[in-house]
Amino acid sequence: MIRIICLWAAALAVVVAGNARAAIIPYSVTITTAYATSNPFPNRIDSAFIEPDTGYLQIANTGPSAFQGTLGTIAVSVFAGDLSFSAPSITLLPGAAVSIAIPDDASDVGGFNGPAYFFRPGVEVFLRGAFVSAGGLQSVDLMVADADIHSGVWRIDPRGLYTDSFVLQGGDPWGFDPGDDFELSQPRGVFVFSQTVAEPPSVALLGLSASAAVCACFYRRQAAGLLP
Repeated sequence: MIRIICLWAAALAVVVAGNARAAIIPYSVTITTAYATSNPFPNRIDSAFIEPDTGYLQIANTGPSAFQGTLGTIAVSVFAGDLSFSAPSITLLPGAAVSIAIPDDASDVGGFNGPAYFFRPGVEVFLRGAFVSAGGLQSVDLMVADADIHSGVWRIDPRGLYTDSFVLQGGDPWGFDPGDDFELSQPRGVFVFSQTVAEPPSVALLGLSASAAVCACFYRRQAAGLLP
């Protein structure tokens, strides 16, 4: 009877380890923002009209798993309408990257995704789909706003607002136009989506160790006459 229990415990440990490996996929995606007179990033995938200077962003797969799905921006401006962009059926292999321009002149449209001249999230960058690796796949719905993509260099804009983000709309948190000198001198903003997991052998060994402990306990109790 004890042998049967131990065999079941060992089998369960292997199943648990396998499921742990398949359920969580490691990934890393780096979002980089810039404001420039031309695209500083390769592989632009939109074809929107742009003014001489505007905001640009790069979406780079900096992890070990491939991304498959839709990516883009939510960019509903105050004065120029909906400037959002979406690219379906995108595959980003590890090491690959694409870029997107914010249409028009992103500093001249009153800000994004909220009422004029108030603090808002700004342009939102999203990825919806799945990360795929040898261990399986994991669905994701990732989003980050321009407000949360920081350069780490704090500055005061011409209206006295203190910020190190909102790079895509020129650097002013409320959507005012801070002028070309301020816009074009912004350091790049960076945000990383990431998920790491334990190495599969570690998970398996943990499960097997637990089953061994259970079996040892049964044997000790039997030897002591506590079990039939």
